Amino acid sequence: MTDPALPDDRLLDHEYDGIREFDNPLPGWWVWIFVGSILICFPYVMWYHLGEGSSVHDAYEAELAAYAEQLMATYGELTADDATIRSYMDDDIAMSGMARLFRSKCAQCHMADGSGNIGPNLTDDAWLHVTELADIAQVVRAGVPDKGMTAWEGRLSETQIVLVSAYVAQLSRNPIGGKPPQGDVVDPWPPPPPEQP
Repeated sequence: MTDPALPDDRLLDHEYDGIREFDNPLPGWWVWIFVGSILICFPYVMWYHLGEGSSVHDAYEAELAAYAEQLMATYGELTADDATIRSYMDDDIAMSGMARLFRSKCAQCHMADGSGNIGPNLTDDAWLHVTELADIAQVVRAGVPDKGMTAWEGRLSETQIVLVSAYVAQLSRNPIGGKPPQGDVVDPWPPPPPEQP
């Protein structure tokens, strides 16, 4: 049955159980937004997925790096001794900033997770050139030229060297598979002593 109040030219031809469909097109503004979103998706995919555009993850990493740089100013000039390195191993904020620094500077030789590539596995208890925490900072600072490790003194600040040494030291708390152990086994780094009240 058709409603005499509705013009026949707006009713569609098909009928189902005596019901005819009324042609109610989408508003023009909605259709153009839909068409525009389809047209925009092609350059978006080309730039952000296949090209050089930064992803949300990259923007997050950049914000973390900027925040880590701001924090670096609050740490002052740190000294590379066992107590200082040990105290920063449990500083989650500092270690998250150093994780990014480690990935950008050290991952080529040690892998992003520290499991070792050209350089040794940093997640086990075996160490080359290291017997105490302060030795890690010395290796980072001076490098190991005969093994091809770059000296980072002058490229990283002393505070960065101390903090990245703390990051490397805490990697051995979560051993993962990777390159076989190299060097001498060193007892796990003890936790920092409790603060006196």
